[in-house]
Amino acid sequence: MVDSPRFWTRVGGVGGIVFFISLVVLIALMPLSHSIPEPAFDAPSNAFLAYAKSEADLPFALWLVGVLGLFGFAMFAVVLAVRFRVAGDRSNVRSTLVLLAAGIFIVLWLAELAFAIAQTFRRADLDATGASILFGLSNGIFVVSWSAIAAFLAASGLAALSTRALPRWLGRSAPVIGIGLFLAGAAPLSAIWFFPYFLFLVWVLATSVVLFMTKPNSQ
Repeated sequence: MVDSPRFWTRVGGVGGIVFFISLVVLIALMPLSHSIPEPAFDAPSNAFLAYAKSEADLPFALWLVGVLGLFGFAMFAVVLAVRFRVAGDRSNVRSTLVLLAAGIFIVLWLAELAFAIAQTFRRADLDATGASILFGLSNGIFVVSWSAIAAFLAASGLAALSTRALPRWLGRSAPVIGIGLFLAGAAPLSAIWFFPYFLFLVWVLATSVVLFMTKPNSQ
């Protein structure tokens, strides 16, 4: 059972769903981890210090949810890359690009998570400058990760269209969402990035459902 392509395809689908749910949980519960709202990317240093000092004990549980989500995305990306490789007569180019972009994205998000945890560990010793630097690094990495997501979507979309390993609507929509997220990096202080970012999450969820529901004879 565990050696069957059908089993591992479902594992990838579950991984993507776990990633989606974990982010929804983080988005919903993160405001509860602080007594004041999170400041904007370009807020003054004192605002970041006040936000850091208002942190409750909940974030450590939230970080675990985030790590679980990243592991889920890793499974999703690996299964997707293997699916492209098999459908593309075992060509390594498309699957390698998907894995490379996914790996960069995961590393960036782990680095962002590390800065957030570091800020939590040193909360008692933080001053306005230290809080501003840690939040600036974390937010900067988050913005850079949009380009990694864009590369992942572009590689996945092109591979899907050339191999027909996914429905065409998923293949066509992925590069479009990726371009939108890449362009959003030019205006990170505006709210425009929310839309392509949300569409990225929806794309992962839709692709995960397709993987999970794939029939055995399509392997």
